[in-house]
Amino acid sequence: MAKRDVNRRDMMRWSASASALGLLGRKAFAQNPDQIEIFGQKIPSEIAGVKLPLRPLNLVRTIASILTLEQEANRRGLRTSRLSLAQETPLTPNEASFYQQAMPRLVAVIDRSEESDAALADQAGELLAQVHAREHEAQQAQQTEPLLLSRAHDFASLKSEYAALFESAALRADHAETIDWHHKMLLEARPRYEKLGSEVAVPWYFIGMIHGLEASFNFRAHLHNGDFPLTKRTRQVPAGRPLIWLPPSDWESSAKDALKLLGFTNQSDWSLERTLYRLEAYNGFGYRRVRVATPYLWSFSSHYEKGKFVADGRWNPIARSHQCGAATVLKALVSAGDVKFG
Repeated sequence: MAKRDVNRRDMMRWSASASALGLLGRKAFAQNPDQIEIFGQKIPSEIAGVKLPLRPLNLVRTIASILTLEQEANRRGLRTSRLSLAQETPLTPNEASFYQQAMPRLVAVIDRSEESDAALADQAGELLAQVHAREHEAQQAQQTEPLLLSRAHDFASLKSEYAALFESAALRADHAETIDWHHKMLLEARPRYEKLGSEVAVPWYFIGMIHGLEASFNFRAHLHNGDFPLTKRTRQVPAGRPLIWLPPSDWESSAKDALKLLGFTNQSDWSLERTLYRLEAYNGFGYRRVRVATPYLWSFSSHYEKGKFVADGRWNPIARSHQCGAATVLKALVSAGDVKFG
């Protein structure tokens, strides 16, 4: 233990005070963690340093950043966003629910500022990229029996399975608000997805679902993998994309490269089964090796509870995805009549 007696209750008290009051001073952004203050109270360096886990402090600092961005948008009189959650819940440093709380709020800040304040939109976009990356490391223990799925990778072998899974999938009531928000976000951005889709012959909802999973709907990051900013090529897999870049440096040009890279453009078959197959192929078939329904498709539905690749080739049987799966969102779209299959 460090010299000063700092315990977990102290950390939670500072975290709770930040989220409950909904305001953090700009000093929270000091480069030196020893200088971080919340309402004039310095956070001890033991919390910021290596002697205690960094994650609680990182969550508090992320909350501080989100709240400051929202306040700045309000101060500048930017319009409200229709992408805000209907009932906005307080931001809390809870790893299990943080992504679901933070992602819609950052998307709303970008929506408010993208046309009138590019610098503020970039700040929100950068933070959203960081929150998105954090989700890929999130872990939460659950206990459930996985589905017994086919280990095949070819479409012919999986076609009937996709149809059966989609038919039997139930949207989880405990994630209803988040699923509704994803549905709303896709409809809001539909004109932009449709314009791009008309140029590459890819359905708008397919582009939108990938955008949500790969970049948390961040139009200031690459569709390939959520890398920020667009003024640089991608760093993560697939790295160095687009090959020819700067100029252009817009989201649509990068998205075209991502869709062409995996052969999704100018395809004729966009049936339900083929759509689900291409979505799973985009993320990879690794989950079939462990007989778990991929969260890329089925998270927040009755087909998925736990198990996640927390890094390339690194399987964690008790980790759980906090993202809304593409098939789950697609089922909501189909149920509402916004997407129809023959």
